[in-house]
Amino acid sequence: MKDFCVLNIVIAKVWGGGEQYVYDTAKAMKKLGVKVYIAVDKTNTAMQQRFAEVAEVVTFNLYSAAGLCAVNGLANFIKKQRVDIINCHSGHAMQLCLLLKFLTDAKVVMFKHNALPAKHDFYHNWQRKNTDAFICVSRLVYDLQIQGLAEAEKQKYHLVYNGIDTEKFDKYKNIKKDPDKFVIGYAGRIAGDKGIDILLQAFEKLSEKYDNIYLQLAGTDEKGYLQKVQQFIVERNLQKRIEYLGNQKDMERYYKKLNLFVLPSVVKEAFGLVLCEAMYCGVPVITTNSGAQGEIITNGSDGTIVQAGDAKVLAQSIEDVYNNCQEYLIMAAKAKKKVKEKFSVIKCAEELMKINENICAKKVK
Repeated sequence: MKDFCVLNIVIAKVWGGGEQYVYDTAKAMKKLGVKVYIAVDKTNTAMQQRFAEVAEVVTFNLYSAAGLCAVNGLANFIKKQRVDIINCHSGHAMQLCLLLKFLTDAKVVMFKHNALPAKHDFYHNWQRKNTDAFICVSRLVYDLQIQGLAEAEKQKYHLVYNGIDTEKFDKYKNIKKDPDKFVIGYAGRIAGDKGIDILLQAFEKLSEKYDNIYLQLAGTDEKGYLQKVQQFIVERNLQKRIEYLGNQKDMERYYKKLNLFVLPSVVKEAFGLVLCEAMYCGVPVITTNSGAQGEIITNGSDGTIVQAGDAKVLAQSIEDVYNNCQEYLIMAAKAKKKVKEKFSVIKCAEELMKINENICAKKVK
């Protein structure tokens, strides 16, 4: 492998799944000997500090005019550092990234993190023509993206499964669960499309039957949805049984105190990192058939997949885990092995670098 230099362009203002992806893959690529830079806006000190843990951070004026105000500075930086690959993680940054490609000798790789079909208007056709590679984080995303494309265009699309940094979940060996409680957990955006209302309805049914089950919600409120959740909790008098924990810095400790993890999404999940995290932590998991979750879980073997939007079915599945804990812990052990073998971030980084090498080899030819 030649010495590679990669620049990630991050124009997001708050930390989310895409930013965690950049963080984890940057850390893994450094282990592979790749020089990694991450460009963020000069005013976002929180983002700068966090990314500085895993890569060299460079700052530019990325929030004005979709980053176009930073073109000259970025182009000079790319030339000086001999950047091989510009990684783009948002459609809002594509104009900037492609302009940088035209001004430098770098290649552009676009990451597709959403389960949305490809667009076929003039702008997106031009974008596809000039982008060197597209990375799809699941088969679902890949299949949606290549619909209606010519064979030559499809060659630019690559399926590289998302992965977790397993080192983050190996700190504790003996975290004890509360023997008097059966704790169900959720982690992710606190939003309607995540099916949290369905989980709440299922939990309400079970709380009437079992007095030792509890529900914990972790994540960031989106557009005030948390207020609806809290209203439901108060109206049903479930304040002592359901707890909102906000963002958790130590997700390993959070997962390992759970008896069950549930991702009840009704939206099409492009992947499902939280599933992989919970599975690696040895927690039985239940999710829905709304997206790419079936690419992670084999239903009935290493997890459970239920119909999205059905509170009754979800409640039945949770009750089954409650009444058959040892059986589901055996499934959880198989799930951890699968994540370790198939969904680790180091495996993801290795596959990304193979693609980078191939597109750069074409440049040399």
